[in-house]
Amino acid sequence: MTDNNENEVIDEKEQDDDITSDLSSEDEHQGDQEHPDGGENLQEKIDDQWDTILRLQAETENLRKRNIKDIESAAKGSIERVFHEILPVIDSFEIGMTIDTNSNDGIETFIAGQHATYKQFISMLDKFSIEVIDPEGMKYDSENHEVVSMINDDNIEPGYIVNVIQKGYRLQNRLLRPARVIVSSEIKKD
Repeated sequence: MTDNNENEVIDEKEQDDDITSDLSSEDEHQGDQEHPDGGENLQEKIDDQWDTILRLQAETENLRKRNIKDIESAAKGSIERVFHEILPVIDSFEIGMTIDTNSNDGIETFIAGQHATYKQFISMLDKFSIEVIDPEGMKYDSENHEVVSMINDDNIEPGYIVNVIQKGYRLQNRLLRPARVIVSSEIKKD
């Protein structure tokens, strides 16, 4: 009887194994077949999504490279534009250096040329929206002025600029260089 029970247990186990293998082979075949809605198998969908990801990564990298190239090109274009404006100023200086300053006429011509070149240079700054900061006689402003020295001056109120050593420059709202100034200080009374 024991043999019969063992045989029955073995037969049941073999049947369970057969059923399990039948189910797993059906699952494998279902993965190979198309879905009822006409879709592709799972592996093809994964491959398609992976291809899409790779294409998007490539497009992103190309866009990044193109943007870097555009930025470099714009910077070079800006430099060229500035340089084209500076060239006439350089030409004027070179002409001024050839003037014979041994005579009064030569000196007057040289001085007139220097004034013309200066006006040309200031005009160029205007074209690029660069503002000159010349604060002579104004109240000291720490955001736009740099104090080089302080002096006592009875004629000028304390905290006001007595002399501008070096003009400052501003590009729109951004300070390029502060004006270097001498400011009047309070007179100490004994």
